[in-house]
Amino acid sequence: MELSQIRLIEELAANAWRPEVEQHLGGWRARYSGGNSRRVNSVWPNAPLGAASLQEGVEWAEAFYDRRGVSPCFQLCPAAQPAELHQVLSERGYRFYAHTQVQVQSIATLLGITAPSVERAIAADTLTDTWFELYTSASGYSAESLPVRRGILSRIGPAAHFVSLHHAGQLSAVGLGVVERGWLGVFCVVTSPISRQQGLATGVMHALAEWGRQQNAEQIYLQVMEDNQPALSLYSKLGFTRLYQYYYAVKDGKDEKAHGDRPVYRKVGRDG
Repeated sequence: MELSQIRLIEELAANAWRPEVEQHLGGWRARYSGGNSRRVNSVWPNAPLGAASLQEGVEWAEAFYDRRGVSPCFQLCPAAQPAELHQVLSERGYRFYAHTQVQVQSIATLLGITAPSVERAIAADTLTDTWFELYTSASGYSAESLPVRRGILSRIGPAAHFVSLHHAGQLSAVGLGVVERGWLGVFCVVTSPISRQQGLATGVMHALAEWGRQQNAEQIYLQVMEDNQPALSLYSKLGFTRLYQYYYAVKDGKDEKAHGDRPVYRKVGRDG
């Protein structure tokens, strides 16, 4: 496993899923947006701390979240620096949860094993209300979390592509693609509960891959939680393979639900 590739994908994913507030210490990023999305409320520690010691870095991160009245949280993966960070957090009472796979596939291969959907697809390069309504309702997100989700999806820096797929005259499936440095990141692939098991998610994936190809991307990455069997099954059928795992560390034994609003419905897609 190449750590340089993992660091690149983690950087691309961080650029696609931006927080409202971000503070840096060396290469570490402390992120905060409020709400329940884990990624934008956790430390990204995948680059050297610079002159700061590990203890100073952890204390800096804890102070950042303490000022905001939330439990300190880190997003950890094999590229986290320094290597002993997991052990140090464990000794400080952090708990580890929300294990998530990062899977990859080539665009050429995905396009070769899928076909364009026969359903009507609409695409936009910015967030639309209809796309957002289906994404949040099909995912089961609470009303309180919607402003934070909308903010995240409105702050994407690289080129973005919001795909909406219609079935039987109704908007039934959506997905998001973000392209940067030859990689297509796939996020937020969901299907409405009444339209599942009809291949619509595969249609969304094909549309996103086709757009990625047009943007000169060659590879795809996506994130899927390890307990999301429907999504794992879909991505396996589409030829995706596991590259690495990331997970979260939260302090003080507080309920991890404070750092990730789990949907009512099982969704095909990413951890927030």
